[in-house]
Amino acid sequence: MTKTTAHAAAAVLSVLMTFGVVAGMNGIATTQYAAAEHVAQVAADATHVASLQRVVVVARRTNA
Repeated sequence: MTKTTAHAAAAVLSVLMTFGVVAGMNGIATTQYAAAEHVAQVAADATHVASLQRVVVVARRTNA
């Protein structure tokens, strides 16, 4: 194996490792984003339900 071949192999392996690391980080980030979005949605739904539960209607019917 010559010096040029070794350098080329190292460069190719470096590129493959870079793509692998970036793909892995993208997968982790996607999973974390989905989890955070789910938590935010649950919190928003809870707030919406709580606001509906706090509605109080005060009215009296009068027979005319």
